[in-house]
Amino acid sequence: MTEQKRIITSIKSGIVAGTLMIALSFGMTPVYAQTPTTGTVSTTPGARAAARLSANETRLKTRGDAEITRRITALNTLLTKLGAMKRLTDSQKATFTSGVQGEITTLTNLKAKIDADTDIATLRTDVQSIVQSYRVFALYLPQINIMANADKALAIVDEMNQISTKLQTRIDAAKGAGHDTTALVTLMTDRAAKLTDASTQANNAINTVVPLTPAGYPGNRPTLLSARTMLQTVHTDLTTAEKDATQIRQTLKGWGTTVKPTPTP
Repeated sequence: MTEQKRIITSIKSGIVAGTLMIALSFGMTPVYAQTPTTGTVSTTPGARAAARLSANETRLKTRGDAEITRRITALNTLLTKLGAMKRLTDSQKATFTSGVQGEITTLTNLKAKIDADTDIATLRTDVQSIVQSYRVFALYLPQINIMANADKALAIVDEMNQISTKLQTRIDAAKGAGHDTTALVTLMTDRAAKLTDASTQANNAINTVVPLTPAGYPGNRPTLLSARTMLQTVHTDLTTAEKDATQIRQTLKGWGTTVKPTPTP
């Protein structure tokens, strides 16, 4: 019996060895030698190129969306400023409001297109068009800001003219009390001239930029710069007028006559 078992075992070992040799001769890998491939990442040149393309697409879309959002936020701020202006006519307000809202709609539609773009060349062109075609910061932003600042300056001129009336009343009273008001009269003359010029310059700034359109940019950029120079003159005029009032108040205070201070320009 022992000899018989030995023979059977030898036969089985030969069969296993033969099977292994056959498998190897045909290039087959035994089942127990196979390596699991589930979850592996391809590192072929094509796969790497596709990954880079996808990353570029994501980067362009993120940048484009951010730039559009920034511009839409700025435009909504301009709408708020337009609503607060008192020196523009209703027709002028309606024109600018329509233009700004139209720009918001255009940018919103562009954002949707960028988000849906699947061709990298088209996507890149659309992102570039944000700066090249949509002149949010090129014209609308400085144009409406100039009008808003000029509008505020005119409101300040009105307040300062009211203070001037009160100052003049106190000066007249001081003169009636026997004080020499010659210097105060000179200061009041200068103050009145500065306030008149500030009003003129502010109105000129508004009238200068109102006709400008995005289609005329960058040819109309010098006009914007000219209007900004007018506003700088307005600031200088108001500052000087307030210094005149300060000197007048100090003198009147020394004489026992007080006047409420002007709101800071």
